[in-house]
Amino acid sequence: MPFEGAKQCTATAKSTGERCQNPAVTGWDVCRMHGAGTPKNGTSGGAPPKHGRYAAKRRESLQEKIEEYRREDDPASLWEEVALLRALLQEWLSELETVDEDTVGVVLDLQDSIRRTLNTINKIQTRTALTQAEVEYLQARMADVLKTHVPKDRRADAIEDLKALTTPSKQRRN
Repeated sequence: MPFEGAKQCTATAKSTGERCQNPAVTGWDVCRMHGAGTPKNGTSGGAPPKHGRYAAKRRESLQEKIEEYRREDDPASLWEEVALLRALLQEWLSELETVDEDTVGVVLDLQDSIRRTLNTINKIQTRTALTQAEVEYLQARMADVLKTHVPKDRRADAIEDLKALTTPSKQRRN
């Protein structure tokens, strides 16, 4: 309930979606709950940062997990996330007793999350994979190196071995 003659907070309450009813702090457009404050430790006060960078500091176990993931050999690997999403979907479906509009929405959301994660994996793999032209270029350069350093009587076998090792598996089957 707004106070008589006090400037009203301009923020929107998350819980109701309506404008906050609290009075704004003097010198601010918002109330103390929405980020107004007095300068402390050399800061200008105001709304706290919303990037979540420091949220993990509050829970030690979460911070330990973050550090574990930072030490991963392949941080771009998302296969564990796909496995988790699929397991969650299967677990949830196995416990489902009735299907209604809300449950269909949850299933579609989980499937969409799985699809987006798989698309991200595909983009990462495509971005890091060699093109056919790059493979052919490397084969030619390696052949040059072999011609320089491998005796003539063993050169043809070495070049064939190199081609076999560097030809994509799809082309080898054809």
